[in-house]
Amino acid sequence: MTTNRKPRSAPTDRELRLWKVGRALALAFAAAVLVAGGVFYFLVVLLDVQEIGATAKLDAKTLFDLVKLSFGVVAGAGALVALVVAYRRQRVDEAGAHREATRLHTERFSQAVDKLGSDSPAVRLGGVHALAGLADDAPTTAFARPASTSGAPTSSCLSPLTPAPILPIRRNTTATWPSAR
Repeated sequence: MTTNRKPRSAPTDRELRLWKVGRALALAFAAAVLVAGGVFYFLVVLLDVQEIGATAKLDAKTLFDLVKLSFGVVAGAGALVALVVAYRRQRVDEAGAHREATRLHTERFSQAVDKLGSDSPAVRLGGVHALAGLADDAPTTAFARPASTSGAPTSSCLSPLTPAPILPIRRNTTATWPSAR
């Protein structure tokens, strides 16, 4: 029997991969209980406790300690939930900021390429400088590039594609020094 599920694409480094909130909270609570149990066991071994006395009566001091302990556990659980939610919010905000930066970079690139197709040499030069600015703003880990692209080949973008006319060479028949004039 086959299911009608879409195949899952391979996750990329920029894709936001978060667990469901219930799973994240359950794992965080389980980790907290394990850590608390480990600390309790370490303290019992460290203090060399031989036995714990059992009483049938519950006095006021013990009851007050149990109430304080229950409030501490509830406060710790609330702090754990707040920590998990804040972590998820931070990851979602970072992914949104990356999407926005990518969109802005794409728009700048599209506008610069549109300028390269213009008839005006000044507009083409602006497109070349815009592309050079995009290359300067690109992260250095993306590809190997020079530190600055300010020496971009702008003359090829400004000149028309027709060859320059060949002018005849005029020779000066009398050679004079500028001071002899």
